[in-house]
Amino acid sequence: MTMKTVLEDSQLFRPLDEHDRAILADMAIRRTYAEGEQVFGEHEQAYGICILLEGRIALQLDLGGNRRLTIGTVDPGEMFAWSGLVPPFTFTSAARALTACEIAVLPSEDLRQTFDDKPAVGYRVMQQVSELVSLRLRDVQLQLVGLFGA
Repeated sequence: MTMKTVLEDSQLFRPLDEHDRAILADMAIRRTYAEGEQVFGEHEQAYGICILLEGRIALQLDLGGNRRLTIGTVDPGEMFAWSGLVPPFTFTSAARALTACEIAVLPSEDLRQTFDDKPAVGYRVMQQVSELVSLRLRDVQLQLVGLFGA
């Protein structure tokens, strides 16, 4: 699967025209992770946004004492690690490969520069990021209700 196709299928980049998706596809980097490997840690510098190409990812919070709480999972085609677009540009959770994974990483600095150069592209992408963040917050709220009752 080409990176251009990945971005066409991605909810995050689908609203963009073909030319703008091609610009973003050119900056994408493919990375692979083994089962159990940490993709990034909570509070680390957010080096990019990620789209899961293959496998499954757990988003986790560090509870201390070597304990982690999984707050969500990511399936193929989904975007995660949006923190690279929002100050202070640090990851708000950790990501760990639940299975062997392949990920497309779009470097944060390159994306932000593209958004500065092409504000309409940045606006459309950030609308999609806002929707994703809203859905993730709702999911966490539902988890908290499940943990602590209504």
